Amino acid sequence: MLRIKKISVLCFWGLLGISCSADVEQKDLGPLTKLSVSVVDSLVVDELATLVMDDYNPATGYFLLRGTRSRKPYLVDSKGTILNVFNVLDDGPNGVGVNGAFGYRFLDRERWVAQGLYNGYHIYSMSGKKLKTVPHNHLGLFSMSVFTYQTTFHPFVQDGKALMIGREPNLFDPKQRNPKEEGGAYYEKADVIYRYNLDTEESQTLQSYPPEWAPRVAGTYVGPSLPIIAFHEKKQELALLPSIGNQLFIYDFSSRSPQLKYAVTLTHKNRPAQLPQLAFTEEDNFSDYPAFFDIRYVGDKILIVFNTRIPKDVMRQLRALSEEYYNLSEYKEAVKKYVMPQYIVVESDRQIGIIDRLPVPGVVNFGDSEGFFYVNDNINLEIERDYNVFYKLKIEQ
Repeated sequence: MLRIKKISVLCFWGLLGISCSADVEQKDLGPLTKLSVSVVDSLVVDELATLVMDDYNPATGYFLLRGTRSRKPYLVDSKGTILNVFNVLDDGPNGVGVNGAFGYRFLDRERWVAQGLYNGYHIYSMSGKKLKTVPHNHLGLFSMSVFTYQTTFHPFVQDGKALMIGREPNLFDPKQRNPKEEGGAYYEKADVIYRYNLDTEESQTLQSYPPEWAPRVAGTYVGPSLPIIAFHEKKQELALLPSIGNQLFIYDFSSRSPQLKYAVTLTHKNRPAQLPQLAFTEEDNFSDYPAFFDIRYVGDKILIVFNTRIPKDVMRQLRALSEEYYNLSEYKEAVKKYVMPQYIVVESDRQIGIIDRLPVPGVVNFGDSEGFFYVNDNINLEIERDYNVFYKLKIEQ
């Protein structure tokens, strides 16, 4: 039954005439080369609850999935078979708390980690038994962000040590900073990236806004611009991307002090070269600047995602119609018209191209070390179904 569903999903798109790879002739345009993407497979999971993909372990072929509503962790094999739905959503000694976790990631072949809702990091065996709880490493609870398709931590083993790298906005108190007065100096101490030793419980805060980043060079404050990160465990390489600007920073992460390897300039027809200007008013909340919001290692490549935005003048008109403009049909139409995902691809020390569109619907949900990324087609469905589909895609070159 599972195999039939797999085939029918892929054939369905073929019948619609949507090719699994672009049929346009590629031209070498340097960083603006249009790359094609092909669908190589799909993971189909027979589960009514809507799922997202938190992690994949190539050594075992297992996936860690998460229920979007229940926040339950699911262990699934490469055929889509549910091996375990871990019963950890309680306040007992084996639980992460009744509210579940922000996300779940593999530590190695034998262990996985749950990032609790500010009650620590919980390390489990593959059978679901809690082995240890490591205290949370935040300074205080100043803000909270919950992501549907992303986790903000990556556990791994280095030289026999259980480590974790991640992003935590609560590593400093924003009330102690005055960006309007500090300008670009704000970023010198507003660090949100950390490395955490899960064995010794030592947390090290890392520089999050490189001195080479344009706003720091210009001494200009452009907003929090929280950086997003991706980690390549085999290469011991960290990709750090401030959400504003056009610079990607890639670090050698094999030692205690990360060493900058490459600073890559990113370019796209829908990304302005100039930095956004802040007025320090409510209007800043309605900027049409297309900030980066996702980055994934896809094998040795790096996939970067941003959305085009609704123009300021259009937003101004919508806000004039209603304070709850987001409920207006006009707003929903504007989103369909203006908000489009855009993709940039980097390899080594250069941008090698862009992707105009993906051959399947959905949102980028995960990238693996084997050179594939997964698109989640399970949320906001027009027609309900009793299973989840994750399309497995490959960037052609």
